[in-house]
Amino acid sequence: METKAIKDLPRGEYFRLQDSDTAPVWVRGEYIRQEKKYSTHRFDDVNHERLLPGTKQVYVDFTF
Repeated sequence: METKAIKDLPRGEYFRLQDSDTAPVWVRGEYIRQEKKYSTHRFDDVNHERLLPGTKQVYVDFTF
């Protein structure tokens, strides 16, 4: 799988935090200026939010 920084992904893009077919799929949200991080949430659970720095490398270009 290809890796990219979260800040390089468009809003709404799907990604995984691990290079595994069983890893959960996450969705990139908007940038939160007060926290200086990006809001992300799980594909199957919108209430499961996680804030990640823009430099975090994630895995993209996969099928699920």
